[in-house]
Amino acid sequence: MGIKERKERDACKMRQRILDAAMDVFVKEGYEGVSMRRIANKIEYSAGTIYRYFENKDDIMLQLCYQGFERLLALQCELDNIVDPVERVKTGGRHYITFALENPELYELMFATRQIIKQPDGSEETVALKSFRKFVEHVRQCLDAGFFSGGNAEPLAVALWAALHGLASLLIKEQLRFLPKERLDQVVTKALAFNLRGGGKDRL
Repeated sequence: MGIKERKERDACKMRQRILDAAMDVFVKEGYEGVSMRRIANKIEYSAGTIYRYFENKDDIMLQLCYQGFERLLALQCELDNIVDPVERVKTGGRHYITFALENPELYELMFATRQIIKQPDGSEETVALKSFRKFVEHVRQCLDAGFFSGGNAEPLAVALWAALHGLASLLIKEQLRFLPKERLDQVVTKALAFNLRGGGKDRL
């Protein structure tokens, strides 16, 4: 490994160390509790060192959001191996809820800012938007296969996502704690079915 590659590797490790520390502070103290000084104290470096890798606190938190969406996008890409497009959407819904429940703080952070939708200069889609586009693609495949009618996948995808997001938020806040965990799959399926019912043929 050359000197340049080693420096790049070390820089990536430091960036991730900073991000991990920021996430830990966020989980324990909330967004307002995160500061460059607290992150620096956690990794035992000066605050000035952190500025070599990130512009400010907002930059750090935004990168955490992107990492969350990268994980979500990876889960969505795995769904491409499922032949039945309706089963693909159903499985995607279950993956989405599971991701939210396994990463509640990160999930809430991912939807805490409008900055995740576009790059500052608007020249490139962020991973958040790519994740949504992937979901639209899966819904469009259902339409193309004739399972649902309507012709426009994006509004249907938004309706489905809104239902999943609302359900995930309720579960994270334990507003549905009266619901047995073993019924989660049934709840997700019914939520998808309810929103797809207006689209035409209901396979759920």
